[in-house]
Amino acid sequence: MSVSEYALTDAIARIVVDQFAGLQALVSTLVALLVGSVQAVAFWVAALLPLTYLPLLATDVAAEHPLGFVALLGANGVAFVVGHAHNRGEHAHA
Repeated sequence: MSVSEYALTDAIARIVVDQFAGLQALVSTLVALLVGSVQAVAFWVAALLPLTYLPLLATDVAAEHPLGFVALLGANGVAFVVGHAHNRGEHAHA
């Protein structure tokens, strides 16, 4: 290979590395947005789902469908675990 071929190969390699770094940053940003969205939805599901317990218990739906009620409790537990980090640190001093 001549010197000009090495320079061309080096230039192409730099372009590829730069493009890869840009793609890596884009994927990282998209993952952060997705994680934040999932945490936000899980937080609000965990906060609002217990409001359904009293009507279900008062109308005996929970007694008629105990497995469904236990699944609802389990879903609430999963939502608490997934959503616990939502907005953490944003209002840490309050």
